[in-house]
Amino acid sequence: MYRLITTANHKTVKGEKQGYLTGILYLAPGNIADPAFNACPHASAGCTAACLYKAGRGMFSNVQHARVRKTRELIADTSEFIRRLCNDITWLTQKAARKGLTPVFRLNGTSDISWETVRYGQIPQRFPALQFYDYSKSIRRVLNPRRPTNYHLTFSRSENNDTQCLRALECGANVAAVFDVVPVGEKLWGYKIIDGDNDDLRFLSKKPVIVGVKAKGPARKEMTGFVIREQRT
Repeated sequence: MYRLITTANHKTVKGEKQGYLTGILYLAPGNIADPAFNACPHASAGCTAACLYKAGRGMFSNVQHARVRKTRELIADTSEFIRRLCNDITWLTQKAARKGLTPVFRLNGTSDISWETVRYGQIPQRFPALQFYDYSKSIRRVLNPRRPTNYHLTFSRSENNDTQCLRALECGANVAAVFDVVPVGEKLWGYKIIDGDNDDLRFLSKKPVIVGVKAKGPARKEMTGFVIREQRT
């Protein structure tokens, strides 16, 4: 049986240099796997257009098919999927220990599923000693006072949720925003912009800040406002 989580990601490799081994679960975003199931219920048109699903390793058809297969397995038998996912988390934790690294987990590599809920097995709650983190466009999830303390969420900006971004920042959460040129050290809405491409360890970032990431893949060409573009004269 194949593993559900992977450690193959250029940003997570950077995290290893800081002592962390990151396991990521990549699913098929939106309703790609099943028209009746939306893995990204809060995605905007711009987010969909700029999705990194087909960027990097995702450009290969075998990788896309694997992500679709995993998503369909989650839909078909959620309990069995959760059992396998927990086994993978245990496996990676042991692997990290052998390498002298701290295991951390990102379960929404290309999705926005509420893994902290009963429906999806309350995964972070099952492993209270482990660090989980994700990006989400659900302001309710990000600001939920009952969210597990070991599950760090960064709110994701899109072209139509600036009001929610400000609310997240005012409440002490970080906001990830995509730029064509990341103005590191400058400010957006009065909050400092940091370089989010240095690594993916968002739970280590100071709060509240703007986590600036450079537009990649399809995002380089989208013009909905999802990508914050440098003002040129």
